[in-house]
Amino acid sequence: MSFPLPDSEFRTDEPAPQSTWRIVDLIVFAVFSLLTVLFLPLTVLRVWHIFNPQLRVTDLTAVVILQGLMDSVLIGFIAFLIKVVHRQSFVETIHWFRNHQFSTGFLISLGATLAISVLLVSSFFPPREPPPIERLLSSATAVYVFAIFGIGAAPLFEEIMFRGFLFKVLFDIWGPGTAVSLTAILFALLHLLQLWGSWGGVILIFIVGYVLSFVRLRSNSLIPSFIIHTAYNTMLFGVFALSTFVQKGLR
Repeated sequence: MSFPLPDSEFRTDEPAPQSTWRIVDLIVFAVFSLLTVLFLPLTVLRVWHIFNPQLRVTDLTAVVILQGLMDSVLIGFIAFLIKVVHRQSFVETIHWFRNHQFSTGFLISLGATLAISVLLVSSFFPPREPPPIERLLSSATAVYVFAIFGIGAAPLFEEIMFRGFLFKVLFDIWGPGTAVSLTAILFALLHLLQLWGSWGGVILIFIVGYVLSFVRLRSNSLIPSFIIHTAYNTMLFGVFALSTFVQKGLR
């Protein structure tokens, strides 16, 4: 599947940066993100454990809630940086613009194609042991919980963080090449713990992130990468759920 050539009436590159984004903004966001990851889960789990002493960290519902809470805090901090510190429009900064470059059907089919490609390639390079994410998805309930979050919330949260805020800041500071490459690397690192031990899976998620960032660049909008990401996750969870139920039915 190839990308359609851009129409002459639409620019494929972003206009000259007019914001005041600097390296210090990246440092501030990185420090806040690190503190959030280190301390927020521990605090929440301690409080949660008071009401539910049997709570285990391996409980997928707890993992999903913690992930959603951390994502919400980070998105809130991004909104604070954009609206309060830099006094800019949140929607305009993350480039939530109407997409004129790619059709919705093309974006959905691209997301589904990426998911199928990842599944096929992964089958030729199986890890020595199941990655953490597969061990958590050990029941139908776990699959449902993770699928709801993975389709309904994760694509929006992750696209705002990576292809919205970070892409914009990196583009303004170092240009499109760095913005595309670095957001793809950071996107892969986000999923590193989930795929730990499946290094082929980490490489594949980097490729997926690169495609998402490239489409973000070509379209000058966050909406296309969000559609691709949602279609990608939907196909992945759909195939995984189907295979899980088939395997259980054959036992």
